Amino acid sequence: MANQLNIIAKRLPRVDGRDKVTGQARYAGDYRLPGMLHAKTLRSPYAHANIKSIDTSAAEKYPGVMAVVTYKDAPKVPMEADDEASSGGSARPSGVGVLDQTVRFVGDEVAAVAAVDRHAAEAAVKLIKVEYEVLPFVLDAEDAMKPGAPVVRAGGNIVGRKADTIKRGDVNKGFAEADFIFDDTYTTQHTNGSALEPRSCVANWQGDMLTVWKSSRNVYGDRSTLAKLFGLPLDNVRVIGPTIGSSYGNKDEGREAPLATMLSKKCGRPVMYEYTRQEELIGGRLRHAAKITLKIGLKKDMTVTAIYGKGILNTGPYNPGTAVTRRAGQGIVYLYTCENVQWDGYTVYTNAPTAGSHRGLGAPQGHFALESAIDKICYQQGWDPLEFRIKNGVKLEGQPGPKYTPVPGKYVPPQLVAGGIPFSSNGLLECLQKGAAAIGWSNRQKNGTATGTKRYGIGMACFIYQTGQASSSAIVKVNGDGTVNLLMGTIDVGQGSSTVMTAICAEELGVPYEAVRGTFADTQVTPYSHITAGSTCTFTSGMAAKVAAADAKRQILEAAAPLLKAKVEEMTIQNGKVIVIADPTKSITLAKAVATKGDGMIIAKSAIKAGSEEYIVNSFGVHLAEVEVDTETGEVKLLNFVAVHDSGRPINLNTIESQMYGGSFMGIGFGTMEEIMLDPNTGGPVTNDLCWFRVPTIMDMPKMTGILADVVDPVGPYGAKAMGEPGLVPTAPAIANAVFNAIGVQIPDIPITPTKVLAALKAAKA
Repeated sequence: MANQLNIIAKRLPRVDGRDKVTGQARYAGDYRLPGMLHAKTLRSPYAHANIKSIDTSAAEKYPGVMAVVTYKDAPKVPMEADDEASSGGSARPSGVGVLDQTVRFVGDEVAAVAAVDRHAAEAAVKLIKVEYEVLPFVLDAEDAMKPGAPVVRAGGNIVGRKADTIKRGDVNKGFAEADFIFDDTYTTQHTNGSALEPRSCVANWQGDMLTVWKSSRNVYGDRSTLAKLFGLPLDNVRVIGPTIGSSYGNKDEGREAPLATMLSKKCGRPVMYEYTRQEELIGGRLRHAAKITLKIGLKKDMTVTAIYGKGILNTGPYNPGTAVTRRAGQGIVYLYTCENVQWDGYTVYTNAPTAGSHRGLGAPQGHFALESAIDKICYQQGWDPLEFRIKNGVKLEGQPGPKYTPVPGKYVPPQLVAGGIPFSSNGLLECLQKGAAAIGWSNRQKNGTATGTKRYGIGMACFIYQTGQASSSAIVKVNGDGTVNLLMGTIDVGQGSSTVMTAICAEELGVPYEAVRGTFADTQVTPYSHITAGSTCTFTSGMAAKVAAADAKRQILEAAAPLLKAKVEEMTIQNGKVIVIADPTKSITLAKAVATKGDGMIIAKSAIKAGSEEYIVNSFGVHLAEVEVDTETGEVKLLNFVAVHDSGRPINLNTIESQMYGGSFMGIGFGTMEEIMLDPNTGGPVTNDLCWFRVPTIMDMPKMTGILADVVDPVGPYGAKAMGEPGLVPTAPAIANAVFNAIGVQIPDIPITPTKVLAALKAAKA
């Protein structure tokens, strides 16, 4: 009875669902404080320039304007250091501040205005006069690596000045053992997450206390940044995360909160700063464009002897995205069994708009290259792509080669490179088998054998993705009437984590799901939590919620033991009642147990670091696509899509399915239509509104099937693993491989547009 799951792995309504669909949910943009002002920003018209002079006098005199700030008003503490500063050099020890005298992309912030309404702020911004010294610029990452390229940041354009190398074994040895070697290059584009809610925040500096309401995925990280920038003790900064209209990875990486804080400090009034959709597309954080070259050695029996990847990722001028570059290489070196692998990843500064964390954090770029390469190898050798993946996909025992030795007291890294250590669970083979059956793989034709103007194809792509490990904490309060309060610092960015945390707490405590009320993401009220990133919430914060609830349960059982004349181990909690397991008729209410406490409340807490000392904890899966390609127009129509995931046991079937479908939907946009294009002459974005930056709509949604592998992970809370980010990782290569199957020619560059399809067909015919 004690081990039976009553709430987990069921279909639960979202705890915030009613408020969202009825309009009761409060987003950052909904806050209205007395005397609140509205901010607007002047943005650079140049891709690279020094500000020689700036005159804000006319803007300051405009009716309704209360404050104007420029780089002269900015905190002296840099938001991010240059390479030379971080390595002890002296060329630019200050790094880059909230506002800088040098602008580095079209749309970079130059100045900000706070006025009584947005119309006054917009008018005042236009009155600011700036004299620029225009500098040479570079948009392409490969060009930025060349000698003599315009210098975007002090210390050079290559972040860290060299490749970030990860390797296992000896690739030269592996290539020497190969019967043949494959070599090709794949490219992916800049995209934008296009979250329903653009970035927004309200900053209120009163006396020595700063309060910020912000669409954020990391309230504790925002608090640390603001405290550092403005020289405040952490206790003087409160960051509250309201309901957020999705994040997709980077709503903590902008400058909106520091700018609003500067303005609020200067005028002594609360300031709201909301991005427009155009600002989001220009000044938001893009997905890194990538160029990845792969070299793969193989035997005639399909054995992989060596994999080498070189990746060049365009990070724009800020936010050095080394974690993105490393994640791009992780799938390349770990998805397929191979003793000899190496990844050289270059993160490169350019004058393109700033890139940042995006759902999947580099894995979509890396998997597009790898899974496209695998299909081309299979085409060249006459192999079945399914058979190849079944044979070579990494198994439960992990990778061969140089061994990783677990360190007592330290967890195995979720993005391991070394071999010799197993996964906690691995359902990749099951995913392949179920996916192939669902899509009808046995009916698939060989690449290029389809005829006629409408050609059909089926493709697949696998993935491996880390289950994020971090530190988190939780507080569980059991009230005198048996209701429960769960307090956690993590933020639900739309993926349903607040529902998952509530369900885990209720399950562990033995109370109805409806009895738990959660409070999340308020640095003054809730305990510390990690950033909502890297598919970390369910695994890490879920474990924190489970441990705190278990502590509360222990205290309740100890309080009930004298009343029921039973030992703690002889009792449990079920449906909000403490019962004797051997005789459930012997029971008391939770309220009666709690009443034995003098203060009428039981308080429990946890502070944990999630992970395993014995296993790698990763998620796996495969996506499969069926397409129709019109050879006269180049149009690709997605007919059928199957997503099969090993994410361990689902906590809530509704949310895990929405992650599969929603992630796949984003991947469809990434693979077939979305692209931020830049004017090579000016560096300015051409696709700066949703008229030109096309995102998929419901009309682009194919028939979709989501399948979960029958896997329960022994490490994760109730057997769960990562699901949030993997949903889009293999989508684009699955579609690309289906197009390859249909027309017999591979398109190594996404998005796959009609123009590219027609060009590929023309080249093949020639």
